[in-house]
Amino acid sequence: MTIDGVGPQLNQPDPRGWLVFAWLPENLQKAEDATQFADHERFHHRASGDALGRGAFSRAATSAERQLLQHLGYALPEHVHTHVDYPTPGVRHRSWPQLKDQQPAAA
Repeated sequence: MTIDGVGPQLNQPDPRGWLVFAWLPENLQKAEDATQFADHERFHHRASGDALGRGAFSRAATSAERQLLQHLGYALPEHVHTHVDYPTPGVRHRSWPQLKDQQPAAA
């Protein structure tokens, strides 16, 4: 599945994970921005109750994440989970443990 209007994926590995593109269509950019905000709030809420600041969590992949993963050539199971962590205060890292051994097909 190829999505029109998605810019090239930035060089990998990237500390933010796989879904890092030069640009996205407006609808996907808005969805990604909203998810980033929600992830930030959830992470920091979880970390605030932990003296060590551990707030990593997993959640269901969003529609935008699913579309972008498929754009990269990943074959997704029915239910895919996104692992979210912040290795530094300003960097959100997303990963998909269910896909780690998969080689994406050419998009």
